[in-house]
Amino acid sequence: MRYLITLAVAATAVGGLALPAQAAACDVQCQLDLQRQNAVPRTAFYDPPVPLPWAPAGAVIRAQATADYAVPATRILYHSRTSAGRDVAASAVVIVPAGKAPAGGWPVVVDAHGASGIGRDCAPSLMRDLYHGNQMLRFVERGFAIVAPDYAGLGTDGRQEIVNKTAESNDVIFAQRAARRAQPDLSPRWVLWGHSQGGGAALAVAERQRVVPQPGYLGTVVTSPVADLPALAAHVVNTPGYGAFAALLAQGAHTSDPLIRPDRLLTPAAYSRLGITAIGCLGAVSAAYGDLTGSQLVSPAYATDPAFVRYLRTNSTGHLPLGGPVLLLQGEADTVVPVSVTDQVVASLCRLGTRLEYRTYPGLEHDTYPWVQGIDDGAMPDILTWTTARFANQRTTTTC
Repeated sequence: MRYLITLAVAATAVGGLALPAQAAACDVQCQLDLQRQNAVPRTAFYDPPVPLPWAPAGAVIRAQATADYAVPATRILYHSRTSAGRDVAASAVVIVPAGKAPAGGWPVVVDAHGASGIGRDCAPSLMRDLYHGNQMLRFVERGFAIVAPDYAGLGTDGRQEIVNKTAESNDVIFAQRAARRAQPDLSPRWVLWGHSQGGGAALAVAERQRVVPQPGYLGTVVTSPVADLPALAAHVVNTPGYGAFAALLAQGAHTSDPLIRPDRLLTPAAYSRLGITAIGCLGAVSAAYGDLTGSQLVSPAYATDPAFVRYLRTNSTGHLPLGGPVLLLQGEADTVVPVSVTDQVVASLCRLGTRLEYRTYPGLEHDTYPWVQGIDDGAMPDILTWTTARFANQRTTTTC
């Protein structure tokens, strides 16, 4: 379950659902307190050398065994690349099953996580529950190693290029390269699993796979992807309780392109709260923006600003064919990424000749909360079966 720490945190991040009174009452300070309770201390491990000496993408800066989570793991700090091609440090976690690796090494599942926030402390590797560690362990129990990148900026300098498909796909690709250098008993073969923001990153990796194939790549599982950014950017503005996503988009886009100015995209009331994105993760930001919707949240420039519009269009996926087999899963009750939006993305990909299998699930939401099940938990048996089949070299099917 991709819980946002607890019921209270999760509830404030979701609009359109009946929220328990005790959950809805968890304000910004309450959310920050919950965040601290789940936090792993951020140490100098996350501070790259200044200046950062150039190294090839995927080179390891440092690695550290840790017992901060429910299972033993290894943190890595590695060289990635920004969307502009600049060398940047990024962090990740590697988890391997207990015992001796099989011949050829542990098969690898790379986990591209959903939105957690854009501040330094919002790295999943700085959360005791790894943000959705229980889902990761489902793979580990099946004999898969997990490589879980944080995305550059999370954990390190706090400058995450949120939903920038070039930057995030770089972090994913180079994390699995770095993980093998730090953990030599990993197989060169890997499957990618991406949810929400990470689903967009996973589709971006698959786009690149069509042009420049990555060694060992066997395919990707995508759940409720943030793919059509213009459609979803409009959706979160007009859905009560989702104002946080508009604020995160505006600030993260500014990191990629300084011409994009959050003070132009957001209303004065929304812009005045933007400081919470530097210290608070998704639960706290959701609480801060929970009462702002529509014209209270964004200015007309949010829909018309040329640089922001270009950013959303450029970083959308679904307009280019994908390489490798793809399993795309969507909850029909999803209020963050509506099934109608994903239907259109799939239709476009099919027209482009992508080999894709699309499944929808009645009653499943975007994430799991105590009163509803999310797509990753509800579809996990199918995810595990499909992933296992890729390593067994079984044929895939397509619904296109």
